[in-house]
Amino acid sequence: MSITKLQDAPITIGTPVEIENACNQIRLLLAGLTWVDYPYFIAQRFYRKENQRAFFYPETYAVDANTPEGKYDYHRLTPDNDYEGMFFFYVGDGTLVNFEKYQYNFIQYPVAIIFSVNLQKIDPVKLELGLFTQELISEARGVLTRGIAGLNFQIQIVRESRDLKTVYREFVLDEIEQYNRAPIQCFRFDLLVTIQEVCEP
Repeated sequence: MSITKLQDAPITIGTPVEIENACNQIRLLLAGLTWVDYPYFIAQRFYRKENQRAFFYPETYAVDANTPEGKYDYHRLTPDNDYEGMFFFYVGDGTLVNFEKYQYNFIQYPVAIIFSVNLQKIDPVKLELGLFTQELISEARGVLTRGIAGLNFQIQIVRESRDLKTVYREFVLDEIEQYNRAPIQCFRFDLLVTIQEVCEP
């Protein structure tokens, strides 16, 4: 049985509004990158204690591909050798911009997009010549800067990061030092996303 890339499968996010809608639209654009096979949605932080240590993992509520009926369950989003390329979103607190009563106001959110890629799976020949992580960062940045025309929200790239502690700074992971060793590479974009409140029916 062949595995279909997620971007080729129907997107079943439901009917997101406001920042969830904005993240989903960005997700659909980034899913078109040839090296992305797992374009995940928004993650949450979940706590686990093990051997007297506390961990905070990113997990998302997604279809479990291991169940034939496609049930939804929580899926941990740490780097994995099985992925060619995956990403997920992490959304911070919203701030109202120039709040006005009785108006549909604008809200600004800090949004992180965290990528994990396996360079060996993407292009083993190119990897023999060295790491090509920046090429992937450049392609993703191109989508975020030039591929977003016509969307009904604004984004600003604040920074891009390759340092692993910065990439996963909201989380506490076990064996984090193993997550950025070739062929696995991780990187992150921090955005400010400005959306307008959804109009009530």
